[in-house]
Amino acid sequence: MYNDVRGGKMATHLMVRSHYSLLKGMMPVELICEKAKHNESKSIALTDRHVLFGALDFYDAARKHHIKPIYGMEITILEDESYYDSLVLARTNEGYQGLIHLSYLLSKQAYISEADVVPFESELIFIAYSEQGPFEKGMLSKNLDEVANTMERLKKMFSYFYIGLSHQESGFFSNVNDQLRQMAVLREIECVALPKVYYENKDDEEAFRALQAIDKSTYLEDKTLVSSPNRNFISDDDFKVLYTEAELSLTDTIAEMCNVSIMNLKTELPEFETHQEVSNKVFLEQLSHFGLKRRLNNSVPEKYRERLNYELKIINEMNFTDYFLIVYDVIRYAKKAGIYVGPGRGSSAGSLVAYCLGIVEIDPIEYDLLFERFLNPERVSMPDIDIDFPDDKRQYVIDYVRNKYGDDYVAHIVTFGTLKARQAFRDTARVLQVPIRKVDQVSKLIDPMMGLRDNYNKNSRFKSLIQSEDLLKKTFELACKIEGMPRHTSTHAAGIVLSKKPLDVVVPVIQLDSETKAVQYEMSHLESIGLVKIDFLGLRNLTIIDNISRQINESEAFDIMSIPLDDQKTYELISRAETVGVFQLESDGMKALLKKVKPHKFSDIVDTVALFRPGPMENIPLYLENRDHPEKVKYIHDDLKRITESTNGILIYQEQIMQVAQIMAGFSLARADILRKAMGKKNAKELDGLKTEFIQGCIDKGHKETFAEELFSLIYKFANYGFNKSHSVAYGLIAYQLSYLKANYPHLFYTYLLTSVIGSEVKTRQYIDECRRRKVDLRPVNLEQSRNSYTLEGYAIRLPFTVIKGISKSIGTKIQNEVHDNGPYLNYYNAISRLNLVGIKKNQFELLIQAGAFDYLNSDRLSMIASLEEALRYANIIRVEKDGQSSLNMDLISEPIFTVVSENRRQVLNDELVVLGFYFSEHPTLRLKKKHESDSLIEVKVRDKYFRIIAMVDRIKLHRTKKGDQMAFIQLSDDTGLIDGVVFPSVYDKIKVNLEIGALVLVKGQMREPGSLIIMDMYRFDSKPEFHES
Repeated sequence: MYNDVRGGKMATHLMVRSHYSLLKGMMPVELICEKAKHNESKSIALTDRHVLFGALDFYDAARKHHIKPIYGMEITILEDESYYDSLVLARTNEGYQGLIHLSYLLSKQAYISEADVVPFESELIFIAYSEQGPFEKGMLSKNLDEVANTMERLKKMFSYFYIGLSHQESGFFSNVNDQLRQMAVLREIECVALPKVYYENKDDEEAFRALQAIDKSTYLEDKTLVSSPNRNFISDDDFKVLYTEAELSLTDTIAEMCNVSIMNLKTELPEFETHQEVSNKVFLEQLSHFGLKRRLNNSVPEKYRERLNYELKIINEMNFTDYFLIVYDVIRYAKKAGIYVGPGRGSSAGSLVAYCLGIVEIDPIEYDLLFERFLNPERVSMPDIDIDFPDDKRQYVIDYVRNKYGDDYVAHIVTFGTLKARQAFRDTARVLQVPIRKVDQVSKLIDPMMGLRDNYNKNSRFKSLIQSEDLLKKTFELACKIEGMPRHTSTHAAGIVLSKKPLDVVVPVIQLDSETKAVQYEMSHLESIGLVKIDFLGLRNLTIIDNISRQINESEAFDIMSIPLDDQKTYELISRAETVGVFQLESDGMKALLKKVKPHKFSDIVDTVALFRPGPMENIPLYLENRDHPEKVKYIHDDLKRITESTNGILIYQEQIMQVAQIMAGFSLARADILRKAMGKKNAKELDGLKTEFIQGCIDKGHKETFAEELFSLIYKFANYGFNKSHSVAYGLIAYQLSYLKANYPHLFYTYLLTSVIGSEVKTRQYIDECRRRKVDLRPVNLEQSRNSYTLEGYAIRLPFTVIKGISKSIGTKIQNEVHDNGPYLNYYNAISRLNLVGIKKNQFELLIQAGAFDYLNSDRLSMIASLEEALRYANIIRVEKDGQSSLNMDLISEPIFTVVSENRRQVLNDELVVLGFYFSEHPTLRLKKKHESDSLIEVKVRDKYFRIIAMVDRIKLHRTKKGDQMAFIQLSDDTGLIDGVVFPSVYDKIKVNLEIGALVLVKGQMREPGSLIIMDMYRFDSKPEFHES
């Protein structure tokens, strides 16, 4: 495909960084290739620092622009206690594998040795340079003997060794280049033109410096930042001015020498070892038929047998036998190890083979799920089975896969955190030292759904603020240049890849931490090189189910997969929308929908999960009307009644599109899935042909062309928001299971629900409020009774140590062990002395006291804190050291006199709020509500009704309308929960003096929308003393 590189008007740029150098380069790979084409270059190199993240993007972009790609990398070498950078380019595929190896080493530490490069010396081109290279030290110190020795050493070491001359306008570096030329000629080493390119244009230098400052967490004016002028693409004229004809010609010669066919480096899925005498194909068939008999109690209807044989035929023809066996083996391991496995996720729930193998728990025939939605025989693509595990068990499964297939054959998948609009602005503002108050003021106006330029063009307040100061203008312009660039690496939330070959002969790998190794290519490229992704997801909701199931099994036999799907208590709970804490069903909007739908069978839940999303929500009124009046349902066509009867005459699922195409146009289900995908992607070119085929198919089936046109338009509109039924059934089942546990084992449910959100202040507060509304007995943190998780004491739930901010699991474990070893505490001083002996510090004692952990010993928290210094002095006096062991001698002196301070209930409650994130003992409004008649927030439900509420202001967010009027969004709380409130401009000016976080207020308002109160008036208790008499 690539012709001789000579004849191009420009020399080849051999050292070009992309933005994949992570804050050390600015250009997308696509732009690099566009620039090369614009400059009429025949080839260009991509040489990111230490990494090969962009290699496959580079391959695609180079093909698109008919540019020859040269793959290279900047490396850092430690030699003789000195660091230096050099450039290595891959000559061959083996050379690229060398780059892969070196990149992996550089991900584990910041440097490699020359000896690490030597094994690949015949397959790599090694280019040394002065600036930050192996010659810099000698040139700066004018030790030319050292420079000469380095040249000679490297020449002997590498078969393809060149000296690169970079471009600097300073006289010093121009002189350095001349000296290098002279020394190279004497040693018969060729010099090559090597301008370093980190950004596109000369005026990008300051933005690049800003990136460096962000990377180093310093300021733009920091003198220690390396100056990087002239790191842009240079023109043909500049090339000719700066370099000799031989140096320019050598760039093309080197480009000719580099011939990497990166797409020849491919792998495939490992072959599954069955240790059976039969082939893997036969083994899969045997497992599937055995599983089918087990699932159906040896009574197998013919339609199941036919469906299974059909699926097996497709799987084997598409060579996915090993994939299914590998996933089967992982699931089998998890279940044998007692790890709960979710019932299914995504389209894999539509596979009968997956059901028979125990991969999913959904019978696809019972729920009319389509195999072709999962695996399409007419369009070969990798199957995608996602597996859900409890979030605290996922790592065990990954470890099993790594141990079984080998650490060199299994890895995570890299992802990148990018500089989104707000982050780009804040980071740039920081390096420019914009005052934080001003940064916050501007950042609040940035719509995260738009880029900075769009915000500037569409938000007049943002624009005027930017224009108000030169420093903000500069910040904005620089931020626009770096917006969207990768900032840091992370890993795909669930995906891991398996390879038949060692990964490091196919794909670059990076060591992200001691436990995590990831392939450097992004997920979209993996299939093209034969890597198969399997998603192992950790869901806290499955952890809740797993923990509750284990607890129930201690007293009775229980299997969550065997619970009845017609439990009356469960449907009553769901119909009342008492679904706080239930997966998929706990948002305010969903709860409002549940009250309308009032599910009474499992398919109602499945439909509701699918309906609650943009698009389908428009059909909710018709769905309910048709359900309540089935005689009025108008079907699209009598032939489609079977498809839509179960969904009350409307289209909800993607599978229904496929069935429409099958019944009305004679499409195979595989062909129908291709139509569905094309509609979803709005692929006009593909759709034109499919539309013609669809309409002709309808005509062939005896339908009128006008009807066929209308039908196609209908399903095309629906395709934009249709939901995957397989996924809806699987997640609907998890929602039902959690609802069942909440309805039938509520105390266990709340215990493990709260445990699952330790560390999340918002969720903890929400679920604590829910417990109070449901009259669940909650008990405070207690030195002797608490653990690191919530625990059930009869029908009461005990708060854990870890709910206290600043108290870690290790601290909680120390307390538990101390009590276990030495028994109950005698009093306050006894507890402080003993716990101080095991390492509990003063600030940790304060947190424990403020959270109420000492209340059972002494209820006066403020006095306990006031006495803490004296208590710790006492503890140190009675501490005895003997033979390297510490103990306490309580008889040495008497306990100190307790310091009593005056009671301040509000202070106690405020301290409690700070350390717990919620009020536990009582809410500050409680005593006021006993004195004054008011509604509780839990009662504020009825639309259009007026309410009078005593509450506390928790949060205030000011907002200015398009007209420039001030208004506010606030959050109020009382002892029964939280509610959001809106203060419109007409009310804001009147009540703004009362709006203060922590203020206790009387609110008068009207309920307009679920969970949102329109504030009509507000009075503060502390500012309106006469109110107390009203």
